[in-house]
Amino acid sequence: MTPLNNPDDLGGTGLTLAREPAAPGTLSLRLSGALDHESADALVREVARRLAECPAPRLLRLDCAGLTGCDSLGLAALLMIGRRTGAAACALRLDRRPPHLDRLLAVTGTRSYLVGPDQEPGPV
Repeated sequence: MTPLNNPDDLGGTGLTLAREPAAPGTLSLRLSGALDHESADALVREVARRLAECPAPRLLRLDCAGLTGCDSLGLAALLMIGRRTGAAACALRLDRRPPHLDRLLAVTGTRSYLVGPDQEPGPV
């Protein structure tokens, strides 16, 4: 398990993942780098592993402020994470989304699935 605030580079893909302090029942992860064809599978595997930990989280918060890019496979990874959290009865929040991620979600019609109507837009 990755210690709190100690980034894991997800197998040298260029995407780092750091666990952040959170309330009980919440898993908070900070993403930094590009979520793309090189890192997408590693992110899905790592999130699935963490969702399977006991006790299982009821809320997964992904801090996206450090994402430098997200391609189609990165979006597919976020959709897969959305399916996995749903199957695990865990809510998903994409926090601090950069403008490029908000644009991608809007253009692809996936915003309502991944973000939901009750979440604030990312920073402008």
